[in-house]
Amino acid sequence: MVNNQKISPKNQNKVRNRLVGFATLLLIIAAIIPSIITDKSNLRTSTTPILQPEVITQQNREVESPDDFDDNLTSDRSKDSYISDSEQNPSSFVSPDIVDIDTSTTIANSSTSQQEPKPYMIQLTALKNRQKIEELVALLRLNNYNVRTIPQKPEPDQLIKLQVGPYANKKQAEQVIINLNNLTKLKGMIVAN
Repeated sequence: MVNNQKISPKNQNKVRNRLVGFATLLLIIAAIIPSIITDKSNLRTSTTPILQPEVITQQNREVESPDDFDDNLTSDRSKDSYISDSEQNPSSFVSPDIVDIDTSTTIANSSTSQQEPKPYMIQLTALKNRQKIEELVALLRLNNYNVRTIPQKPEPDQLIKLQVGPYANKKQAEQVIINLNNLTKLKGMIVAN
């Protein structure tokens, strides 16, 4: 038994030395491998060749050379001439401040007669924290909700109402409230518009 006790400390030292050596080897590998991986990515060169202008024009000629496509393209080009934006839609350059009052009133009258009244809105919350309201508005708009704040331009420390809608009927608004509750964790209420 005495011999076994003398042998075991030697074995323990061998095992301990092997474990320390193995741990050291793992640490060295862990330190070196990331640098090897990043060096490989730095050594890669761009796969797109740098072309000279002469080569580019030659390639363009080769692409345009098929007779079938060339005939069709030239006939299409002659038919469709370039029309600038100013010639296509001159009303796009009209200042929004200059509006013909007569046409705007007729447009407003026709749009109100065509649309059904949508009296139901969902008031999601009312907060004084403008930043939180803006975050909620951004979240809701990202999820394709029609959102408005009342007032639109609030003063500091003013209560801001966040409303979603309008909806044609109360049942539709109730379904949206469930979706909004899942999205924002806020319990909205239906209000008349």
